[in-house]
Amino acid sequence: MNASTRRTGQALVTVALGGALTAALIPAASAASADTPAAGAPASADAKPPAGLQAAADRLVADGQPGVIVMTRRGNKVAHVTSGVADRATGTPMDPRMHTRIASVTKTYTSTVVLQLAGERRLSLNDPVAKWLPGVLTRNGNDGRKITIRQLLAQRSGLNEFALDPRVQTQPTRTWKPRELVDIAQEKAPQYRPGHGWNYSNTNYILAGMIVEKVTHHSFGTELQRRIIKPLKLRHTSLPVASMQLPKPYVHGYFGDYGDVSTAISPSSGWTSGGMVSTVDDVARFHRALYTGRLLTKRMQREMTTARPVTDDWVKEDYGLGAARTRFSCGFGWGHDGGWPGYRTWTYTSADGKRQAVITYNGHNSTIEADKTFQSHLKKAAEVAFCS
Repeated sequence: MNASTRRTGQALVTVALGGALTAALIPAASAASADTPAAGAPASADAKPPAGLQAAADRLVADGQPGVIVMTRRGNKVAHVTSGVADRATGTPMDPRMHTRIASVTKTYTSTVVLQLAGERRLSLNDPVAKWLPGVLTRNGNDGRKITIRQLLAQRSGLNEFALDPRVQTQPTRTWKPRELVDIAQEKAPQYRPGHGWNYSNTNYILAGMIVEKVTHHSFGTELQRRIIKPLKLRHTSLPVASMQLPKPYVHGYFGDYGDVSTAISPSSGWTSGGMVSTVDDVARFHRALYTGRLLTKRMQREMTTARPVTDDWVKEDYGLGAARTRFSCGFGWGHDGGWPGYRTWTYTSADGKRQAVITYNGHNSTIEADKTFQSHLKKAAEVAFCS
């Protein structure tokens, strides 16, 4: 399973611990509604789910998750399994058509846009950050002249994380500017010389988004719409910048004793590193198009999937440029995971697009995910969803 964004989840979860959240945000979040999908909404023409998948999803709920959605593909046959609830207050069950925060799965979309620009020769992966963002990385040994775009995407820049900073933690509703987040990160010296280590840092992908805007002279959201969302008809996918609201119907996210935090944290603290909203089917559609060669040139596809082994917390994987490779009994699954307070998504797609699994649940917090039993059950659910 992908653990590459495990640190993202932990970092952003701590945002929810600020006193401002308890004092001001929980009442607003609790008042939000996750409406049942409209009666006129098309029902999924599902195939029969793999044997054992429903039981695997049920186990995750028994372990403490409020609800779970699993999407699985075998060739042209798609199935969905749900368990538990999307809204504890109303008892509304999980539904595959519901919107959810996909957090660091966003990084694969961001990397794709950057690699498209590289394929168009509008930038080079070997360009130093300072070529496009002069004067941005200049403090405490952080040097944009020595960090390449490739190193940003590969998480090998040495840059520090911004999300653990008390200013971010205690201002969850603030609309953060990308430069402000980068400036927080560079208050500390880099962890190592660029290219000589690996550490997961959202700062890398904030900078990648800033570079896209500098190269194209458009907002990142505009480029995302033009290059990915519209061509693939991802009608339920968006990148909110300031609004904390979610499109209906949506999954409510729960974080420990803080309860419903669905609309309690500004997505600006995630932006191009983790701010996107989508559905399991839209996520699967994007990844299938990506890994079957519809979005990148062959050269850029090789760049994205040239991966090195990394270990991040409790899972080992191979990490490329915004893409992670996980070994299953039936072969490799490519994708990314994402964690946001109350939300967790895991994605896997085979290189030929014939096998897919997307798992999302709405009780993301470190207490549950640190439990060995839950980890074992999650691994089993991913194996069944991807291989059975």
